[in-house]
Amino acid sequence: MRLSEVEMIKLLPSWMAQDGADRGLAAGCDTLSRDAFARLKLLSRWDKIDQLSEAELDEMAWELNIQWYDSTAPIETKRAVIRNSDRVYAKLGTPYAVAQIIADYFGTGEVREWYQYGGKPYHFKVLSDNPGLVNENLDLFLSLLRTVKRRSAWLDAILICLTGEMFLYAGMAVREHGEERHIMGTDEIHLYHGAVVHDNNRETVTIGTSVLASD
Repeated sequence: MRLSEVEMIKLLPSWMAQDGADRGLAAGCDTLSRDAFARLKLLSRWDKIDQLSEAELDEMAWELNIQWYDSTAPIETKRAVIRNSDRVYAKLGTPYAVAQIIADYFGTGEVREWYQYGGKPYHFKVLSDNPGLVNENLDLFLSLLRTVKRRSAWLDAILICLTGEMFLYAGMAVREHGEERHIMGTDEIHLYHGAVVHDNNRETVTIGTSVLASD
């Protein structure tokens, strides 16, 4: 006989089966044993999360009542959400829970509390390196956020922090210029000459300009 099919009331001796308190206790034991059996089934699958199909993952998330589970997410995301669900449940309403769902769904994430940036009490900011968090996935994130944050906590901003590598060049320029003045009848001609020397790669550029001014 399977544990899920056991009815304790049928195992009671006749003199106990007539007692209301004993019958109630037996019914309670039946409920507890069925819950335990359901948990045992989950435990047998817990170490096989990486082998479960999407349908099995969806069923497991339903059995675990993971309120922030998205059935449309990629399969690897589903596995991460289920794998970390116990820790999130244990810390619902804390920055840890918020940071964990960001990490599970969008990559790395960090929560800055109001006192860390001079904000209002009970406010916070979210930092991530995934631009999708504020683009096509914004509605999803806000929906997930409502299931794990404190009701008294308010989101001030989502900051996307990107890093990269670039080359920086430093150089030096020396400019010399002079002016020649020539009088031609009633016209005055100003001639300007200049030279620019770039120390970077020793590039030399010579520039000559002239301005004609009339009285």
